[in-house]
Amino acid sequence: PQRVPAFSFAWVELLAHRQFLPRIMSTKHEQGWQVFHRLLVLLLSFLAPHLRQSVLPKSVQMLYKGTLRVLLVLLHDFPEFLCDFHFALCDEIPANCIQLRNLVLSAFPRSMRLPDPFLPDLKVDTLPEMATTP
Repeated sequence: PQRVPAFSFAWVELLAHRQFLPRIMSTKHEQGWQVFHRLLVLLLSFLAPHLRQSVLPKSVQMLYKGTLRVLLVLLHDFPEFLCDFHFALCDEIPANCIQLRNLVLSAFPRSMRLPDPFLPDLKVDTLPEMATTP
C-alpha cells in the first residue's frame, strides 16, 4: 500500500479473503504466519500516518473499518497469531487507535480458560495460574 496507495482497498480485501486467510494461517509449522504478519504490518504502517490526524477522510475511515474487521476475524479464528505477534503489531498501531490495540491485546490462546469475573466468590490469588511467574 505504501508504493501504490490506490491498491490499499484491494490489499485489505486480499488479506481478508475467505480462501487466502485460512490457507495461509493453517500452513504446516505456522510458516505462513510470518508472511501474513508482514502483510498486516505493511497495511498498518500505511494507515498509521492517516490515523494520527484528528479528522479522517471517508476513504481512510473505510480502510480503518476494513482493517478492524480483519483483526476481528483473526481474534475469532486465529487468536494464537495475535498472541504471538502482539508486540510487533502494537508497535505499528498509533497510540490514539485504542480499539485496534485492545483487539490485539485481548487475544488469548484457545487452550486457556479465563475465569468468570462475575463470580461472587472469585479470589484471584487462589487461581492456579497465579502460582506461575510470567
